[in-house]
Amino acid sequence: MAFALLSHPAMDTTNEQSVEPTLAKGIAGAVLGAALGAAAMYGFYKLAGFRFPLLGVGIGVLTGYLARTFYKGGDSNLGIAAGGIALAAVVGTLYLMYGEFPIFNIVSVIVSASVAYRLAAR
Repeated sequence: MAFALLSHPAMDTTNEQSVEPTLAKGIAGAVLGAALGAAAMYGFYKLAGFRFPLLGVGIGVLTGYLARTFYKGGDSNLGIAAGGIALAAVVGTLYLMYGEFPIFNIVSVIVSASVAYRLAAR
């Protein structure tokens, strides 16, 4: 009787769809977050008329958060990918804003990449 209860269809968990996190989904989230953050940073520059490089940290936050959300958890490999994507997005956005990469903005790049890593790797 106990065995019959254990094999009851209502208690069968193999029929449920298990959502497995995949690195590809996490990277897609990171790319989306980086694109949104870069658009916001560049849009702020165009609307306000001045450059505020520390908005690059926002790119890192969006990149790490969306990577973690799409992955449905955290992973160190995802954190490395998110950090690299955030780094590239900030450097690219700063290049669009200045016409070159100003080395004095390296702090914004480093902070953005580390924030993205920490959020995605937790």
